[in-house]
Amino acid sequence: MARLAVGVWPSGYGLFAVGHLLLLPCGWMVIGWVVGLLCPRAVAALVAAVGGWAWLAIPQSLNAPAWRHLAGSPTESSTLTDTLDPLVYLVPWLVTASLTAAVVLLTGVRRRPWLLGCSVAIVAAALFTGRGLVSDWGYSPLMNARVGHTACVGKAPTLCLPEEYEQEAAGLRLDALPALEALRAAGVPSPRTLRMASDDLDLKPGTWPLYWSPGNPTKEFETYLARSAVVGVAALHGVRDCRQPYLADTWAQLVVGADEKDVRASVPPQDWVQVQRIRELPATQQADWFSKAAQDRTHCVAGRT
Repeated sequence: MARLAVGVWPSGYGLFAVGHLLLLPCGWMVIGWVVGLLCPRAVAALVAAVGGWAWLAIPQSLNAPAWRHLAGSPTESSTLTDTLDPLVYLVPWLVTASLTAAVVLLTGVRRRPWLLGCSVAIVAAALFTGRGLVSDWGYSPLMNARVGHTACVGKAPTLCLPEEYEQEAAGLRLDALPALEALRAAGVPSPRTLRMASDDLDLKPGTWPLYWSPGNPTKEFETYLARSAVVGVAALHGVRDCRQPYLADTWAQLVVGADEKDVRASVPPQDWVQVQRIRELPATQQADWFSKAAQDRTHCVAGRT
């Protein structure tokens, strides 16, 4: 159907969808066949019809989208990350395969009664495991931070954005290079990767967070890169930055070329005086101060980000 409709064969995520259409019906065919072996035909037909309908309809009627995913029916309420995740297909395959295996085991219950316990255990394990994998899927916000699906371009640094912004990645990387070069010239270690991801995720050494949204002006992006430098250098030394701007942020903004009047207006007078004194130091001492200031958390206020 896809070939006839758009002229190309399915690939990538499309192959998962094709497998979805094949595997789920096959699983339910086996379940129906086993029910037919275990029960009289009239009863088996009724059980198969009611059971199939209940499994497809009841999860769809629940407010919790995670239960809908277990049945293999993603909805428009799911986030983009969730609908692109291979687990959106693999989880219902796991659940359906487990239900099928549990029903098949029931054929030997008369000779081995303990198989009934095995069937129940398999179904319970599948439901709890599947539910655990998709427990935070749905309307938003996410309960657990995820990197999501990213597209990366370039090297030294590599810049990674969510896949839906892939076309913006190359241009954004070029926009970032002048500011990164200014920071490097000032003695700040250059990042290997700029990655747009949740603040709840720990950064690997050499990775800086990327703060960006479509339509941001270049000057604002430079300010965000200064903020990234503080967080990235802190992570390089194993420190988790509290994301509360202070002296290190002000210094980095001036290094990347932010308007001095705007920067001065955004900080208290005593902080501005202190930063100006630091800027009078030799370059190596400024770089050493920045590294220590990025790791300093004495200004952090609990409960604020």
